[in-house]
Amino acid sequence: MGQHYSRKNMRNRIVFGLFTAALSTAFANTITLSPVVTFHLLQQVTNTPCVIGDPSCHNAGLAEGLLPPGASSYDFLSPLYLVSDIRAAIGDTFWVGVDVNQNNTPQTLSLFTMSINGTMVDSYSPASPTPIPPTAGGGNGNGYADYILGNFSSLASFAPTDTVQFHLIMPVANAGREQFFLLADPVVAPEPFTMSLVGTGLLGFGLVAHRRRKHSKER
Repeated sequence: MGQHYSRKNMRNRIVFGLFTAALSTAFANTITLSPVVTFHLLQQVTNTPCVIGDPSCHNAGLAEGLLPPGASSYDFLSPLYLVSDIRAAIGDTFWVGVDVNQNNTPQTLSLFTMSINGTMVDSYSPASPTPIPPTAGGGNGNGYADYILGNFSSLASFAPTDTVQFHLIMPVANAGREQFFLLADPVVAPEPFTMSLVGTGLLGFGLVAHRRRKHSKER
């Protein structure tokens, strides 16, 4: 009975969290989500501290919100930071690396937000939950980012004593606690397929320009 109530209560919290988030995100900056496709590119280490994660995170001087173990879903708030805390740890501009763990059931991400002084300023809130399986670039549970959350607002214009808090909702979670860690500059190169398209496009522009020059000379 107690376990059934706990699961029902968690579902109600997630539904309520998504409802209230939907009311706020219309005025919030949009956070982007991108997969990491380069193997072992972005590692969680001391100078990329977790704001939400598990006891294996390497943090120095920045408090971390520990996700509850064994949960099948998360509706979780990070610790309340000062802007000066984030600034000292990573700077005024940052990304968030996401290291996911997963079994055969796809996990999903419904919400990730950043609030300043209790007001949401940045939000990742898709129309439907986003599947987030481990990527070939990150790996399963080895401390490397599978995804990057980006386009967060800069903290440069905020006072050192202003507060910062992150909010996470994952309707489906399994196979261990995830890590959400700050990154100063992910420096993610475009995928080889994207680069090939860019190269093909530049080649096409060159051919068009060459033909136009040739045609103008003939005239």
